[in-house]
Amino acid sequence: MIGREALRGIVLEEVLARLLQDNGYKLLVSEQQDPDALKQAKHGLLVRGRGGEHQADVIGEFDLPVPFCLPLRLFVEAKFTKQKVGIAVVRNAHGTIHDVNEQYSPFSSGVHSVPIRRYQYRYTLFSASGFAPEAQRYALAQQISLVDLSGSGFADLLKLVSDIADATRDLALTREITRLPVGQVRAALRRALGTWTGGFDTPAESDETDAQDEWSPDMGVSSYMTVGRMPGKRSSQVLPHDQLMTIASDLHSNRLGNLIVGFPSAPFILVLRIESRAEFWTYLDRHPGSEITVDIKFAHRGKHDGDWVIVPRDGPPQFRLVFALPELLADWLLNSDGPAAPRVRDIKRGMLSSIVVFQGNRLLRLLYQPQDRR
Repeated sequence: MIGREALRGIVLEEVLARLLQDNGYKLLVSEQQDPDALKQAKHGLLVRGRGGEHQADVIGEFDLPVPFCLPLRLFVEAKFTKQKVGIAVVRNAHGTIHDVNEQYSPFSSGVHSVPIRRYQYRYTLFSASGFAPEAQRYALAQQISLVDLSGSGFADLLKLVSDIADATRDLALTREITRLPVGQVRAALRRALGTWTGGFDTPAESDETDAQDEWSPDMGVSSYMTVGRMPGKRSSQVLPHDQLMTIASDLHSNRLGNLIVGFPSAPFILVLRIESRAEFWTYLDRHPGSEITVDIKFAHRGKHDGDWVIVPRDGPPQFRLVFALPELLADWLLNSDGPAAPRVRDIKRGMLSSIVVFQGNRLLRLLYQPQDRR
């Protein structure tokens, strides 16, 4: 049986997939979306690299074109463990990105064939318990994006993920299932979250002897259940469909509506929690433009102690966007003093000067300008 922490990580990844979809990314779930770069394997989707193929449980493609830049694709990996994520996980992320970004596809024109690079891949690691210092240093050096969800502002999200994962695992134990059908679980979560983009209901043909335990995005949830009932020694390793969908339905997108993704001018992303969605929308209605001047402050007191808060600079705080940074990045980026302070403030002006967020069909720029100390 899959471990409790591993299952929580799977549920968290699917929640984050919904978050990406709401913020300008198109989810890739089938090799039919890009046969040259993607490959369907027994246990999920693979991305071809120069030296191998790499599993991509959650991968999204940015839907808007960026001038003078290859189309952007983003790997998402989530860890929901008691320990801080160590350097080994970050090294694996760097190795994956290095390999897939060196993959070239042949472009033929007449008698000539030219190898070209088609995409720019990035990697983001999410952790429910933060990151070890050595992992943070390595990620900063290699431009791997780390998102720390250990702050109190994300406690409700992590509790929801834990409840869904624990209920799923308890259902499997009740049914005496020893090998959790991860593909079936992911399919149910994607149906509940509205991230199912495959649109396929026909089971893929396979000559694998254990095909009844495998699932791919080319198979709908109902098809998985049909395959799960095929004769075979492991045909019982399938969760009851109705009960699984009831559990997954608690992840309805309305419960995730207070989270948005911010894209700064830096090699990392921010997950922002809207403290009051009503206040946020009221502010946007009163300010129809696309640019908002903001301050970024440390939450020294209250329920968000340890987090950072974005507030509008014009007048009283009419909304609050809460986020967390890995300690090393926060100290370097927002808490610098001493002889290097002027240089670091210049870096801050560049890296956090513009944070792009999406709300519906509206693109907003949160403009941050650090105030010089006197």
